[in-house]
Amino acid sequence: MATATPLETVAFLHLEPRPGSFYRELFVRGLNLRASRLVAWMEGEGLTPERAAADRQIPVEAVLEAVEYVRVNRTFVEAERQREENLLRERGLLEPKTP
Repeated sequence: MATATPLETVAFLHLEPRPGSFYRELFVRGLNLRASRLVAWMEGEGLTPERAAADRQIPVEAVLEAVEYVRVNRTFVEAERQREENLLRERGLLEPKTP
């Protein structure tokens, strides 16, 4: 049985799941870009939602939807990040954690 995606009953206009993807979080519709990666990039660069939307050539509503999705699903998004990190470590693509 598949694990449910948080807020899967909420209708998103600009976010969608990727069937068959390793990632269970939602992606920006039409882009190979997870909501959390969009938000992390925007925050890391200190961009406003308007500037991030312009840079990615997507509607500002898509950025705002991603921000809200990540905010509401913070625990899920962090668990997904940890799952990805663990997989990369298992495959030897990241250095092992040092105590």
